[in-house]
Amino acid sequence: MTIAEATTKIAGGATLTESEALSVQSSILAGEAQTPTLVAFFEAFKDRKVSAFELRGFFRASLSAMTPLETGMDTLDTCGTGGDGSGSFNISTVSALLCATAGVPVAKHGNRAASSKCGSADVLEALGVKIELSPEQAKTMLEQTGFVFLFARSYHPAFKHAGEARKLFGKKTYFNFLGPLLNPAKASYRVHGLSDFSLAETLGDILIESGVRKAWLVHAEDGLDEVSPMSLTHGISFSTGGYSEPFNIDPKEHGLAIEDGGGLTGGDVKKNAEILISILQGKGTEAQNAVTILNTAAGLTVSGRSTTFADGVRFAKALITSGAGYEKLQDIVKASNEV
Repeated sequence: MTIAEATTKIAGGATLTESEALSVQSSILAGEAQTPTLVAFFEAFKDRKVSAFELRGFFRASLSAMTPLETGMDTLDTCGTGGDGSGSFNISTVSALLCATAGVPVAKHGNRAASSKCGSADVLEALGVKIELSPEQAKTMLEQTGFVFLFARSYHPAFKHAGEARKLFGKKTYFNFLGPLLNPAKASYRVHGLSDFSLAETLGDILIESGVRKAWLVHAEDGLDEVSPMSLTHGISFSTGGYSEPFNIDPKEHGLAIEDGGGLTGGDVKKNAEILISILQGKGTEAQNAVTILNTAAGLTVSGRSTTFADGVRFAKALITSGAGYEKLQDIVKASNEV
């Protein structure tokens, strides 16, 4: 099926089969589509959400085009879909650093900013971390420090063929939902925030089918694609064997509720880097610490480092108070530039 044929089918109200979606995505990633054609394809989805069959097909094609990283260890990834419009600082990135500080091997998948002012790649680079590493260097980095950043552009070079069209389209596309699914290290444990929770079941099933051992997919009632200190957060826990269980996290139960979401607001790269340093040094604001503790606790729980979420909260609080996260960051910066 050609991309033009797929566009016509979708625009007519039909859904692509998994094999059709695989074929179309393979063509896109092979650079066979012109930018105007791709923009029209994205436009065809504007009035409906991507289906489970379509997402599976897009995922399979994207997985085949990915450069894999064999690490030989079970790792954690905290990577969200983005696009929640909150303007928050890099919450999943600082949480990943704290999980690594706690001894959890972390393979953090991320990219430069798309819908925000500062992506995980941008802020880590500003903090001094070398983000463009070869697979061999990345593996060594993970072995030495227990943390590695996997720059999406380096492991998904074929995505460049859709880059201009995504920029011109200017809104979320199904590519946003592929990002969390495509960790190059095939991380065994995942905490993924979703801007659209209606796709949680499909995404969770794909993760488990692809070899993930346990994943939490979360979305807060206030719209944040993270565990939020401002509202109830809804989640689904997926684990090997096809087991899934819904859950809620109430920040009030952990003494971490805040009322003003402005305390989570980030800014440009420089501003966000300063916020992360403050948190890691134990000098973050109440709001910054609250959201970081909640999301770090999620990573600690999913990876098995903490037996319960409440234990994870206590562990995360201790990590922040100690300032050990900043020392870990310095180790990561040093290793990334020497590896």
